[in-house]
Amino acid sequence: MSKTEESASPVPARDVADVADPPRIDERYRIEKEIGRGGMGRVFVAHDRKLGRDVAIKVLASGLHGEEALHRFEQEARATCALNHANILDVHDIGTHEGSPYIVSELLHGSTLRERLQKGRLSVQEANDYALQLAQGLSAAHEKGIVHRDLKPENLFITEEGRLKILDFGIAKLVAPVTLGTGETLPSPQPHTKEGALLGTIGYMSPEQVRGQPADQRSDLFSFGAILYEMLARRGAFERDTAVETAYAILNDDPPPLPAGVPLEFQRIVRRCLEKDPEKRYPTAHELALALARLSPAAGAGRAGRQTRRVSLFIVGGLLVALGLAALLGRGITRSQPQLQTLAVLPLQNLSGDAAQEYFADGMTEALTTDLARMESLHVISRTSAIQYKGAKQSLPAIARELHADAVVEGSVQRSGSRVRVTAQLIRAFDDRHLWANSYERDFRDVLALQEEVASDIAKQIETRLGGPKPAPPPIVQAVNPEAYETYLRANSYFDSFDLQKSIDYYHQAIKLDPNYAPAYAHMAQAYSFLAFFGAVSPSVGWGKAREAASLAVQKDERLPEGHGALALAKLHYDWDFPGAEREFKRALELNPSNADVRHDHAHYLMAMGRLAESEAESARAVQLDPVGDNLNDCLCWHSFAARDYDEAVRLAAKFLKSHPDDVWARSVLGWAYEQKRMPEQAITELKRAVELTKSARATPAYPGDPFFVAALGHAYAIAGNRREAEKVLQTLSDRAKKSYVSPFDLALIYAALGEKDKAFALLDKAVAERSTFLVYSKWEPRLDPLRSDPRFQKLLRRVGLAAS
Repeated sequence: MSKTEESASPVPARDVADVADPPRIDERYRIEKEIGRGGMGRVFVAHDRKLGRDVAIKVLASGLHGEEALHRFEQEARATCALNHANILDVHDIGTHEGSPYIVSELLHGSTLRERLQKGRLSVQEANDYALQLAQGLSAAHEKGIVHRDLKPENLFITEEGRLKILDFGIAKLVAPVTLGTGETLPSPQPHTKEGALLGTIGYMSPEQVRGQPADQRSDLFSFGAILYEMLARRGAFERDTAVETAYAILNDDPPPLPAGVPLEFQRIVRRCLEKDPEKRYPTAHELALALARLSPAAGAGRAGRQTRRVSLFIVGGLLVALGLAALLGRGITRSQPQLQTLAVLPLQNLSGDAAQEYFADGMTEALTTDLARMESLHVISRTSAIQYKGAKQSLPAIARELHADAVVEGSVQRSGSRVRVTAQLIRAFDDRHLWANSYERDFRDVLALQEEVASDIAKQIETRLGGPKPAPPPIVQAVNPEAYETYLRANSYFDSFDLQKSIDYYHQAIKLDPNYAPAYAHMAQAYSFLAFFGAVSPSVGWGKAREAASLAVQKDERLPEGHGALALAKLHYDWDFPGAEREFKRALELNPSNADVRHDHAHYLMAMGRLAESEAESARAVQLDPVGDNLNDCLCWHSFAARDYDEAVRLAAKFLKSHPDDVWARSVLGWAYEQKRMPEQAITELKRAVELTKSARATPAYPGDPFFVAALGHAYAIAGNRREAEKVLQTLSDRAKKSYVSPFDLALIYAALGEKDKAFALLDKAVAERSTFLVYSKWEPRLDPLRSDPRFQKLLRRVGLAAS
């Protein structure tokens, strides 16, 4: 514990018979044990006789509140009662007893973060896990206009399941004194919030709180930074011998460096949170949560097995702001369960008795995911993440924690002849409670209507049973040729396995069978986009066909987000219509805000425009929606590479490759980053491995267009000064170009590294004529740096449509 702070410790649990003068809370709550007491009040375990459950009750000590404070607290409680979040303590009831407010809340089992810290330093993974949960809870509170003002490890609770809960919302608003613990005092606070009042705990107060100035949401973020620092360093950021010295340090000193081994990005997050000037901190807790999510693509994956073993009955103390107006007037209220924010649709089980029908069950899963993602304010985890749990033996609460989902949908599909039977159930994640289930049966010809009916019923249950958003208007269900739909689903299965050409063949067949089925056009456009991106086909073939198919998809169904997303990519990489690309991306995300793939592609657009901070934030949002999907997580290192943070690019690529050693893209970006760090031998090693993987069945995914990766190796040879090997690569690619497409842009990079600028620019001219994919990233691409000082480079940027920076 810091020398500058004290907290009231819980007392040993005692039976009510041993508690002197235990409070009587009307006839509903039977007091059983006292489990804590301090300067602010006493905490009891009680039994709610009306609902038949154990609860915790805290009664505020007398003399801590006046009539004015209670009135203000009542006003703030109006807003805070809307706080329903998995990372904020759930309050069941409030009221007054003999003039003292009391709180009835859920009974938590686990320990405070302070108690956890006393056991030893947290791992970086644990710290990120808890920090992300804290940021998400703060974000929910801040969006309601509620500021905590007294964040500290004592006010954060870790349940046995590894869930972090924020305690004591509103305590500073009502009680007001600064917690010191050294025998010293700072200027006395007033019993209400105004300029000059000091609210909080000195070791975690923001500079503005120390000065007695009003504290807004950014003050909580400073306290967050101090807590995260302590989790990583096992000491306070501004720990000093006295409260006065601590306050001076908060105002004037930087915290000591974090221990070696703390990732650079973590250090940046802590530094930004601990900025003295609130304007320099994260603007919102939501943005902070995005930054943390970016550090842990599978955040929470290890939480299920990391339960806190020490069990203590602990109810949060302090008057939570999550109290209602009626309670302080003596009219108790009852709280519902936390509001649903994130949903995961787990892979539906194939009960057809035919393994060949797996594609049909997967298609139904994707359809439900897409339909539910249309709900406003609901985050639906991407199917590519959810599909990882196909046949998993983990418990549903464990899967939900790994996906950061508040609820899950699971079920089964059974196809027999022309009949399709679907069962679905909605399950609340934290307690594995089954809330709803139903079964449906239709003729296969009505399968689209069946999908919409199931999704619509689930959406209604989410609203009524979990406090989720109102269902979106139902989509227009168009009839589809059954044979065309089945062919489309088979195409999707090939697309998912990255057999792109075969998927395109099946999409063409589906379109011939039903020329009006828009999703077949949209998905075919996506397949062509992949081939074009890596140069497996020429831009005119790849992007040209992608644009044509995407345009037809939008024409046939303007409300199809995948169509707009595919069209945006073609406008970005081939048309160089950057305003048009942005419009299409925005339309796609209006139609489906939870489409992780579109957000990922939009991040690439922002990257091309040089809007790198926005790009990283959008990429982090995509990862939140697809936390364990490989295709997004392996791209995070590229965003750091684009931002020229090569150390971070190396760290992220190496981290991903530990669990995915055969990933070609991450291996390549690692090589590129080593080049920029002037580590050519390491770069050659990684890029050789990438080339080998393109020829291996183990490659994940099996990237098309291996000349792209061969050219990258040639560039590494040139950077290393090995001209002979670089020229051998150039000859290999020249021979390859006689049989298949080789991008002139990739060849230009090798000549630029060899110092042959004229040849490089001649190839770039050809790349412009062909509209090579990677030209749109010329604004920041470091491998083009040898050419930037040449006037011809500025002309190149103008021809592509990129303003010179």
